[in-house]
Amino acid sequence: MPISEPEPLLEVRGVRAGYKGVDILHGVDLVVHEGEIVCVVGPNGSGKSTVFKAVYGLIDVREGSVLMAGKDITSYGPQQLLTSGIALVPQLPAIFPGMTVYENIELGMYLERDKKKIRHRVDEVFDLFPKLAARRKQQAGTLSGGERRALEIGRSLMLKPRLVLMDEPSVGLSPILVREVFEQLRSLRDETGLTFLIIEQNARSGLELSDRGYVIERGRVTYSGAGGELLADAEVRKTFLGV
Repeated sequence: MPISEPEPLLEVRGVRAGYKGVDILHGVDLVVHEGEIVCVVGPNGSGKSTVFKAVYGLIDVREGSVLMAGKDITSYGPQQLLTSGIALVPQLPAIFPGMTVYENIELGMYLERDKKKIRHRVDEVFDLFPKLAARRKQQAGTLSGGERRALEIGRSLMLKPRLVLMDEPSVGLSPILVREVFEQLRSLRDETGLTFLIIEQNARSGLELSDRGYVIERGRVTYSGAGGELLADAEVRKTFLGV
């Protein structure tokens, strides 16, 4: 008997969404399987960020649906999505610079009242981020750009999500720090089986990191495939990589 493909962890089906009655997404389809790193790339204004907003309940989906492990979550708000196993690391810095690294991580379980459970989970996160563990008493505002991004990722893991959405993780980072952060994401996936859906302006770095990628233009998916295959595609290289 043929082996059936496993059910996607996240599935976006024919989504149309936009702002003030104007559609930005015109029937977007994408899937993310458990343990994958999937990257969405495209030019400015293509609709990349709107995909995230549609998935994370920050914009009304006028047509189509979003499913998590087969369950329709299209109408869910951010709080419901968080308890459903989806965490978000936003593009803009979201740390509290006057608080310690430990206190920032702790905020990832702000709804939890059991202090012992919180401490245990913080220790688990620090096991994944030894550099942050060494700086647990340091003010977050004194961290490097790459360490701040790691802090945001670590905090997003406090509720043990199955899927992490990352919006432009390379923004504001030097090429060296971009490489460091992306290597950390790959290590996290390999060590924990965590799944990532990433929106990335830096197409080359994003596709090099990803297992699969989607290229969006004018609100539509125009290319999809393995990250390496998209990097080797002559049209994608010419249009998005300047090669």
